[in-house]
Amino acid sequence: MAEKYSSSTLAKFLDGDYWEVKDQIRREISRCELFQSNSYDLTLDQTRDLTAERLHYFLKLPQIRSQLKDQVKDGQKGFLTKSLGITELLCSADMATGVKLGVVCGLYGGAVTNLGDLEQKEKWYQPVSDLEFTGMFAMTERGHGSNVRGILTEAHYQPSTQEFIIHTPCDDAQKMYIGNAMKGNFAAVFAQLIVNGECQGPHCFIVPIRDQQGTMYPGVTAIDMKHKEGLHGVDNGILIFNKVRIPRENILSKFGTVSENGIYSSPIQSKSSRFNAMLAALTPTRLGLTVQAMAAMKLGLIIAVRYSHSRRQFGPKDQDEVKIIEHQTQYLRLMPHLAAALALTFTTRYAARLVDEALYKGEDLQSNRALQALVAGLKAYSTWENLACLQECRECTGGMGFMMENRIPALKCDSDVFVTFEGDNVVMLQVVVRELLSQYTKQLGNNIVSGLIRTWTSSASDSLRTSFLGFNVDKVGDLSFLLKAVSYRERVLQRSLAARLYNKVEKNKDEFFGAWNSCLHHVTGLALAHIHRVTLEQFALAIQECQVAEDHTLLTKFCLLHGTSLVYQERAWYLEHRYLTPSTSRQIRTQLLELCRSVKDAALKVVSDFNVPDCCIQAPIAGVANPRAQWAFYSQPHVPSSAHKMASKL
Repeated sequence: MAEKYSSSTLAKFLDGDYWEVKDQIRREISRCELFQSNSYDLTLDQTRDLTAERLHYFLKLPQIRSQLKDQVKDGQKGFLTKSLGITELLCSADMATGVKLGVVCGLYGGAVTNLGDLEQKEKWYQPVSDLEFTGMFAMTERGHGSNVRGILTEAHYQPSTQEFIIHTPCDDAQKMYIGNAMKGNFAAVFAQLIVNGECQGPHCFIVPIRDQQGTMYPGVTAIDMKHKEGLHGVDNGILIFNKVRIPRENILSKFGTVSENGIYSSPIQSKSSRFNAMLAALTPTRLGLTVQAMAAMKLGLIIAVRYSHSRRQFGPKDQDEVKIIEHQTQYLRLMPHLAAALALTFTTRYAARLVDEALYKGEDLQSNRALQALVAGLKAYSTWENLACLQECRECTGGMGFMMENRIPALKCDSDVFVTFEGDNVVMLQVVVRELLSQYTKQLGNNIVSGLIRTWTSSASDSLRTSFLGFNVDKVGDLSFLLKAVSYRERVLQRSLAARLYNKVEKNKDEFFGAWNSCLHHVTGLALAHIHRVTLEQFALAIQECQVAEDHTLLTKFCLLHGTSLVYQERAWYLEHRYLTPSTSRQIRTQLLELCRSVKDAALKVVSDFNVPDCCIQAPIAGVANPRAQWAFYSQPHVPSSAHKMASKL
C-alpha cells in the first residue's frame, strides 16, 4: 500500500530544493518488500545478503542511475546537495544499506571522480551505475588511521613492464575496516608511490580484488572481520597485497602520473601540497557522515516524541495519568536535540551549497581551507550530537526503547562508528582550529607581538561591550543576545589559544607538537565553539528564507531553543569570564525550561514533517503496527492543528 507523505509547507521547507525527488524515492522505498521489516534476527550472512539486495534495488532506481551518471560529469549544479538528500533517505530505511551506498558511490566513486581523469571516470565508475561491478575504498591501515600521510602500503613502478606493484610490506600496512571487502570487485587503494627509489607520497590506485564470479585475483587476500557492534550488513574486511601487479594507467592521475619510462610528473610540485590537495578533493564525501548521523537522530526523535505523546504515567491525585511528555525532565531531554537536528539540517545544506558552488565553478577545494574546516567540524559535532540524542531517546522510551523492534538500539549501534569513521572526531576538530588560527595569524600581520597586544586590547573592550551592553540593549530571550554570546566565546577561545601557543613556541622555545598537544583541550573547545556559532547563525539565516508565517514562528522558537541550549551548556565558562552574571545565568536556565515546554506539542508536527515513511520508522511504539510485536503497539498520536499557536506562546 502506497504511503501518504506530508505535503505541508514545513515538510517541503525541511526537504529543501529537491523535495519532489525525495518524495519519489520515498514512494519507491515504501513499495519495495525488501524494506518492510527489521533485520535484527537474521544471521550475519543473511543480513549481508539482504543489504546487498537492497543496495542493488536502490541503484536500479531511475532517479539514482541518473544521479550516478551525473557524478561522472564535471560542473553538475546542486549535485552534492541532491546526493546528500538521497543518502539521508536511504539511511532512514536501513543504515547499513546507506553506509554501503556511501562506500560504493561516495568513497570509491568519490575517489575515482575527484582524483581521476575523464577516461578513468568512465572506465572505473560509470559501470557502477550500470550495476556491472561495485567498489571499495582502501585508505585506513592497521597502523595508520587518521594519519594518512604515514600509510605504509607501497606502489613501486616497474618501467620494464609498465606496471605498479602494490605490496603490503608489514602487518601495520594491512588495509583494515574496508567496507564491501567481501563482495566488492575493485578497490581505490592509497599507497606510497615509489618511482626510481624515490617516494612521491600517497597516491590512489585502482586495484582489482575479485572478478564478477567472486574469484579473488592473484596476490590479493581478503580477511572477513565479521561481527561488529553494528552495521552488520556492511562486510568489513582486511586487504593484504602480495606484489599485486596493475597497469600503469590504474593510478588516478589528477594530481600525479608516471610516464612509460618512469618519469613522475604532477601539477603540484610540493609533496605536502599535493597530499593536501588529494585529501581536499575528498571533502564532499565527509558531509555524507553528517547526513547519516542526522538520519539516525531524526528517526530516534520521531520514535521518542511520538511515544512520549502516547504513553501515560503518573498524574494529579484522583485524576487520569498524564502523557509522559508533560513531565519536565522528558521534554527537557528531548527538545534541545530536536532543535539541534533542525540546526544541523540547515547548516549541512549551507555547507553542501558552498561545495556545490565551488565545484560548479571549477574551483580547487584545496585553496578553500575554511570550507574544509567547516565540513570537518560539522562531521564531529553531528556525530557526537547524534549519539547523545539517541541515548536520551533510549532512556526517554524506557524498557520499550531497549527492544530491538523499536529501532533505537540498532540506530545507536549502527551510528556509533561515525565518531571515528572518516576521521576521528578529535582529529577533525584540530583541522578546524588550524584553519581558525591561520585566519587569525593573517589578521595579526607580520608583527606577532604588536598584533597580540592589539587583539588583547580589543578583547578587553569587546568583553565589556558585549556583556554590559548585552544586558542593557538585548534581552536574554532575543536571538541577537544568543548570537553575540556564542560569537564572544569563540573569539575569546581563539585569542587565548593563539597567545598560549605563541608563549610556548616563540618564548619558551617548546617543540610545536608538544605545545599543541598540551593545548588539545583548548583546541577542541574552540572548534566546538566555532561550529556551535555556525549552526546557530545558519539556523537563523534559514528562517529568514521561510515565507510561511506559521512555519517561520515555529522554527524561530526552535532556533531560540538551540541558542539557549548552547549557552546553557557552557554557562560555567560564561560565568568564569563574567559574560553572564549569576542572575542572567538563572534567566538562561529558566528560558531553556520554558522554551522546551512551549514546543513539546509542536514537536509532533516537526517530526511528522521529517517525512520518514512508516516502513523506515518500523517502531510499534511510534504507531507503526508490527505483527511480531503487537505487545509494543501504541496508536500514533494526533498532530494538533494548533501546534503553531502552542509554540508561539512563551
